[in-house]
Amino acid sequence: MTEIKVQPKFRPLVWGNWKINELFNVQSELPIGEVWLLSGHQLYETTMENGMTINEYGTSIYDGKYPKFPLLIKLVSTNQWLSVQVHPDDAFARQIEHEPWGKSEAWYFLEDGEFAICEDVETMKELITQDRLSQLKDILTFVKVKKGTFVYIPAGTVHALGPNSTVVEVQQTSDLTYRIYDWGRPREVHLNKALQVSRQVRISDIVFEHINCLKTPYFTMQILDKSNRDNTISNLKESKLHISIPTELSADFSASVIEAEEGERTQKLSRFLKEDFPSILVYNFI
Repeated sequence: MTEIKVQPKFRPLVWGNWKINELFNVQSELPIGEVWLLSGHQLYETTMENGMTINEYGTSIYDGKYPKFPLLIKLVSTNQWLSVQVHPDDAFARQIEHEPWGKSEAWYFLEDGEFAICEDVETMKELITQDRLSQLKDILTFVKVKKGTFVYIPAGTVHALGPNSTVVEVQQTSDLTYRIYDWGRPREVHLNKALQVSRQVRISDIVFEHINCLKTPYFTMQILDKSNRDNTISNLKESKLHISIPTELSADFSASVIEAEEGERTQKLSRFLKEDFPSILVYNFI
């Protein structure tokens, strides 16, 4: 079994969090909002400690099955509301944007935080067509969540991550985002495409508390700690490739790629799972 760390990339954003600059000792004009922990996307392609890009490594694993590494993992930390936005699904991304994937994603909250979604998409569409976007915030559902909560954001969900929130975000490899409302900031919006891809989603279908495993159609996120290590081995040994991310922030916070051949998985995974620190393992994505 091999475990190789991935070198992160830092993305300054208007809504970012200066605490991330301090934690990683990064200088930038805007605060860092996203740390791209693992990415095959051309915007911030990450490199492993062995010198290979994640796309070069991926090609050796899945032998050309995908045009680039299919998973993108970020640390996202906020000081302001992100825009109210929506992401397209795979079909729209391929047909309209000529991209291989849309963007479904999941958050794991490393600290208490908040977010909002629009559960009334039809009223939202009326506000857009009637040029009454300033009233959009009146129909949003605002949710405060505790540390350790999973939130699954399938493509088409109108959503916004709130201020003072820090999450590990696991997503399909895509940066397709259609901004709808930006809380008075003068940034471009993408209303026509947003109208086409937005769909009705309920809070009760996407928020998951008190669980240690989130399964989506695109990946699985498993919280690994002392309480569930034995069960985790049986879940993981069928998968050749895993990504590990810590659940506690530190100056060396990073993702690691873990690869195990079939004959060594149970023994090597068992040894790895005896480590004393909690982590998120991501698998079932290739």
